[in-house]
Amino acid sequence: MNSRTLKKFIDIAAERLSGEWVVIGGTVLPILGIDHRVTLDIDFIRIHEKEGNADSLILMEIAEQMGLPVEAVNQAGAYFFSKVDHADDHLVILRKGGGCTIYRPDVWLYIALKLGRFTETDLGDCLVMIKHLDEEFQSQKADIIKLIQDKIKVSKSGHDEWLSRVRELLRKCQN
Repeated sequence: MNSRTLKKFIDIAAERLSGEWVVIGGTVLPILGIDHRVTLDIDFIRIHEKEGNADSLILMEIAEQMGLPVEAVNQAGAYFFSKVDHADDHLVILRKGGGCTIYRPDVWLYIALKLGRFTETDLGDCLVMIKHLDEEFQSQKADIIKLIQDKIKVSKSGHDEWLSRVRELLRKCQN
């Protein structure tokens, strides 16, 4: 999916949905106009309320209307979002419409959400986010470094590859 398709999805969703929603994952970069890599789904979750079937059906209808497969809308990220303390403090408004507000994560929250699995792709996404949102990153740099250091402290043995990627991100942040 490209940034144009994702922006169109966000515009339609803002008009048809109600409540507060957040775009997360690989979807965030193209929404910001950064076509760094291809993403196959739209990581889009409702916040502050348990999502209902009606909302899921509306999202599927929007996807279908746009010629996308209904499974293109991925709401699994709600699980990871719910595990981040004070995630609401790290949301930036993308779009408001009718009774709907759609957010994106700030750099701190973006990294916090990516650190769970932190694949090579996640590392690349974080580095691109930091580069393109440098001013936002600089204002949060100390908190981001602490977040990464805390993750390193609680890492389990046997995750050497994961740990090496996290340390690489830490090195880049400290420069």
